[in-house]
Amino acid sequence: MMLARPRTIDGYLSPLSTEKRAALGRLRETIRSIIPEAEECITYGIPSFRLAGVVVAGFCATAKGCSYFPFSGSTLGTLAHELQAYGQTKSSLHFRPDTALPETLVRKLIKARIAERKSSASQGRPAAELISKRIAELGDWRGETLSRMRKLIKEADPDVVEEWKWMGTPVWSHDGIICTGESYKKVVKLTFAKGASLKDPARLFNSSLDGNIRRAIDIHEGEEVDESAFKTLVRQAVALNSSGKSKPSKKGRQLGGEVRLRLSGRGRNPRPKQPTRQLA
Repeated sequence: MMLARPRTIDGYLSPLSTEKRAALGRLRETIRSIIPEAEECITYGIPSFRLAGVVVAGFCATAKGCSYFPFSGSTLGTLAHELQAYGQTKSSLHFRPDTALPETLVRKLIKARIAERKSSASQGRPAAELISKRIAELGDWRGETLSRMRKLIKEADPDVVEEWKWMGTPVWSHDGIICTGESYKKVVKLTFAKGASLKDPARLFNSSLDGNIRRAIDIHEGEEVDESAFKTLVRQAVALNSSGKSKPSKKGRQLGGEVRLRLSGRGRNPRPKQPTRQLA
């Protein structure tokens, strides 16, 4: 019989052995004392702490002991010298239940993770890498949802271009913006830049319905989006962008012709010749 996944940290700790429960309970209190404003949550099935919408710390029990997670593949590397005594992978630190992580070390780990998040190091990095990093940082159903929708966009348009705009918003473009992918506490929002001009028989659009240009799809936890219908929306958006780029409007073509005629001198009424005056 498969056990239900815990929904709270207390629910996660409850079935553990006394030793592991005590060790992780102490680590939990240490983290809470360092970032008391953080939100406790379960991310990928393990106890985690979310700060300003981003998971910055977490822990779990393993068969051989306990592990700490900074939820970043680079945080541990910044403290490599101080972590030599611990077993580790690129993204996790291992310790024995009878040997608690020192508060000073946990504080440094969290500080490094927050500094990494706030740093301007993201400038100049490929957009695809930054989007993947955002998905990993979300670390819960929102990251899974954004990853799934990203995959569908790429399948619908293999030539799509990924961009990173407006202080950290994933954007997918092809001859113009197709859509953006934003993540909030309770919803993942995909906003189509020209959604009002797209046919949506499956009625995927359920947000931003009042405007004349944009339309959005709000996805809540546990909700699934019709993959075929979503791909059709993406392909429509690409076709609309491409048609607008390659075919100027009829009015534009007429105006362009008038300008060329003026420049060439054609199309003007010739000035009538003045009669020749005879001298007496």
